[in-house]
Amino acid sequence: MKENQDFLKILDLNKVHTSVFERKFMYLSDVIDPIYRDYVIRLERAGYTLDLDVLRPKHQVENFLALTKIIVSYLNHVLKTPQKGNIIISMNTAGDTLADIRPISNFITIKDDSTIITVEQREQYAILGAKVKSRLGFGTTIQIPITEPYDKL
Repeated sequence: MKENQDFLKILDLNKVHTSVFERKFMYLSDVIDPIYRDYVIRLERAGYTLDLDVLRPKHQVENFLALTKIIVSYLNHVLKTPQKGNIIISMNTAGDTLADIRPISNFITIKDDSTIITVEQREQYAILGAKVKSRLGFGTTIQIPITEPYDKL
């Protein structure tokens, strides 16, 4: 149980805002920056480089708890593996396709060029809403949808 709550220590829950429609959200920078500060040195000591490519730091994120849990649990997994490599956390916008009618338009993507995760771990991330690709020789890509509080007209 303690391990499941470790990710909450990283977030400053005083930075949770309430939207016009009474929905809770955090700004993306308030989620990503503390994770980066907490893990960059530990990952460098383990032989990894951690890069951020988040162009919209003031983007509103409603699913900040799931987002934080996925990123933190993945980085903790990486610290336990003997491989060395590069990890990039970036924000991407989904392309407009006719087949996908979901309102999700932005994603956080974690790209790791060396770590492979098991099927059980992929299922745990999928339960939290992430899409995972992990192949030997290609590494792991985790795509986490960003839910917004829909205050925009």
